[in-house]
Amino acid sequence: MERRRSNSEPWRVLLVEDDPAVSDIYRRFFQGRDDFEVKGVVRNGEDALRFLHRWPCDLMLLDLRLAGLNGVKLLQKVRAESLPVEVIAVTASRKATIVRAVIQAGVVDYLVKPFDIERLHQALDLFLSRVAALEGGDLDQSAIDEAYAARRGLTRRLPKGLTEDGLVRVRDVLIGAAASLDAVEAGDAVGMSRVTARRYLEHLVRTDQAECHTEPSGRGRPRKLYTAIAVTRGARSLTSSTRGH
Repeated sequence: MERRRSNSEPWRVLLVEDDPAVSDIYRRFFQGRDDFEVKGVVRNGEDALRFLHRWPCDLMLLDLRLAGLNGVKLLQKVRAESLPVEVIAVTASRKATIVRAVIQAGVVDYLVKPFDIERLHQALDLFLSRVAALEGGDLDQSAIDEAYAARRGLTRRLPKGLTEDGLVRVRDVLIGAAASLDAVEAGDAVGMSRVTARRYLEHLVRTDQAECHTEPSGRGRPRKLYTAIAVTRGARSLTSSTRGH
């Protein structure tokens, strides 16, 4: 992958979506992530290919159901031409043949519409874990294992932008809370934004250190609550969780 000019710059994203209303939702979503920047929005595979030839991107959010050059064929062309871009596939299709073809092409993740916006946060964190594992020149076995673990969603390294200190602070607040917390409450407790706190909370869920459930919140979207589950192993009290949602 052709890296950004510096580590301080956001990852470059190309949105490939034929529905303007949906692509607008994606664009607003990425505005809430300071580690990503949407560089372009296109509505078909041909325009996506032309865009990538002219303006390299790090990540492509790809709708598979496109007129003309569909998402699967576009992905195959991208791989055949060795264009340095990672791909998150989004589609309403659940057909095994399509899923198999896309997975074989090496996508970071495959999201089935409709999906919770938090699921997209998870996919982005998988992307961050993969590129972190593949940094540098020659890779030893442990680094290669990290890259494969990221592909399976079994990430051990923190996604880019998160720190061990921040993770410990959020986890300790969660463990010490008398009740489940949402991202706003956790963020207020440790002095970080709701978006950042949510990324830590979702990472705790994915790495078996917390669980998440939702509860009704008036007429708005359901409120997501996070809980740490303490498990005693010998003399140590560790945290674990149910599977992520």
